[in-house]
Amino acid sequence: RNNWYPGEVIADSDARYTEKSVDVLAARARRAFSEYFPISTLRPGAKEGRVHRVVRHGPLLDVFVLDMRTFRNANSPDDQTVDPQGILGAEQLEWLKRELSRSRAVWKVIA
Repeated sequence: RNNWYPGEVIADSDARYTEKSVDVLAARARRAFSEYFPISTLRPGAKEGRVHRVVRHGPLLDVFVLDMRTFRNANSPDDQTVDPQGILGAEQLEWLKRELSRSRAVWKVIA
């Protein structure tokens, strides 16, 4: 998903770059990020591109790591005083609520 401008094509002003589709460039950037990110988002069984996760440290601490870029709702015209769409996105927000309610850790940190 492209959170910049879906379907946008970069102007042909620079002949050095052959790929002009923002969607393709964003997908390549996400892939490169995932391949070199110290906590891989490409681990077996993980939803592709998913960064948000729970890191458990024994029975006392659960750290809920959020992704406030990839899964947020689509951009809106920045003319409202309150963003009704949210930065986490509906899917990630539901995941966070579900995981917080399942957690039995004494301390829960949202990062």
